[in-house]
Amino acid sequence: MPGMPGKPGGIGIAGPKGDQGPKGEYGQIGQPGPQGAPGPSGLSGIGKPGEPGLPGLAGPKGIKGDRGFGGAPGPMGPKGLPGPMGPPGVAGFPGPKGDRGNGGPDGPTGPKGFPGEVGPQGLRGLPGPIGPKGEPGHKGLTGPPGQPGFPGPKGEAGMPGDQGYTGKKGGTVPIHEMPAFTAELTTAFPPVGEPIKFERLLYNGRQGYNPHTGIFTCEIPGIYYFSYHVHCKGANVWVALYKNNEPLMYTYDEYKKGYLDQASGSAVVPLMLGDKVYIQMPSDQASGLYAGQYVHSSFSGYLLYPM
Repeated sequence: MPGMPGKPGGIGIAGPKGDQGPKGEYGQIGQPGPQGAPGPSGLSGIGKPGEPGLPGLAGPKGIKGDRGFGGAPGPMGPKGLPGPMGPPGVAGFPGPKGDRGNGGPDGPTGPKGFPGEVGPQGLRGLPGPIGPKGEPGHKGLTGPPGQPGFPGPKGEAGMPGDQGYTGKKGGTVPIHEMPAFTAELTTAFPPVGEPIKFERLLYNGRQGYNPHTGIFTCEIPGIYYFSYHVHCKGANVWVALYKNNEPLMYTYDEYKKGYLDQASGSAVVPLMLGDKVYIQMPSDQASGLYAGQYVHSSFSGYLLYPM
């Protein structure tokens, strides 16, 4: 029969430390536990700061705050460059005629000029109408009867006599041809500020109109009729009828792009000996006076009756 178990032996001496085993794999990250109660504050300056915790979840969107006050105005920026020049405006209408100024003192008499060359003789005009029949003269004394003569050949008919008109100071002045003219412009866009030279003559009775200057000079005092017809192209046109450097009437026409426009004017004017009449453009802003081979701008005038 087995004997009774003996008493346990004493604790043996510890054996040597074994080698470190291999590092195990990381386990799965567990669910975060509930937030614990805050611990007591540690003593200042003792211990190292703990590791930062994980970022918390985003909280709900807060209420929109009140609108802030506007900031102070910023400093003024530098001055910009000037813009391009705009198109020229339409020429204004002429103002009212001013009062006539007092005549200045007579200037000194200039030297006597040389006589001009005699112009070519104009064409003979048509015979004027027969004047009124004169009063019968006093009956002369009866002369002695003459000897009968031989019948002579029949003579040619004579030219009718010139008509005359009675001037203010009396007396009859012969008129071979009545003052009348029509002239056409052959060059487009003539200069501004001087008489327009309508160079091509259709008729120029008594040579009163000068195509080299564009001026009609009165030779027989009377009542005259003047008219003009102008075309407009490329710009507005503004013309005036002048008498002795003074405008009598204006005509204005506005240019429309792509169109050839026209304007006209006329006037009845009393003239004395030496008065001058012409057409002129007063402004550079309205100088679109046009003429061409089949587009004629013209100037005309004639005597209605002498004074």
